Amino acid sequence: MIKTEVTYDDSFYRQETKILWNTFSSDTFKNGPYKGIDLISDDYDIEVAYTTIPFNKKKEFRLEKRKLRYWYKDRTTHYIVFNKDATECNIWANSNIRKWIDMYPVEYRYCNGWSKNESFFLIVPLHEKVNMRFYNNINGSWK
Repeated sequence: MIKTEVTYDDSFYRQETKILWNTFSSDTFKNGPYKGIDLISDDYDIEVAYTTIPFNKKKEFRLEKRKLRYWYKDRTTHYIVFNKDATECNIWANSNIRKWIDMYPVEYRYCNGWSKNESFFLIVPLHEKVNMRFYNNINGSWK
């Protein structure tokens, strides 16, 4: 994904997150600031993203270094990654991300159109899929 695709209007993904989250929780969310955390509830936050690489084609999972600041705070923050069409998503729990920050490196990965300074990611290996939850949007319903 090129750099200009990162600064995008994510309202569609925020709305899909609210729909997904309502399938297993009654929490209500407010939109966070445009360049800050994406969704805020009374008890925790959710950072929303999307990927252009299908989940079954990934060689590793990545979390942008600049987003790690959300997990250095005391407040619980979950991470939800959608495929670009929002037909699949992947949820990373706060507790797992905090462990991964200590276990795995932050490394450079080439990204088309991104400066080198912005191309550092927490690299989470594929075997951590067992600690992620995957959902599919089937006929408008998340399962």
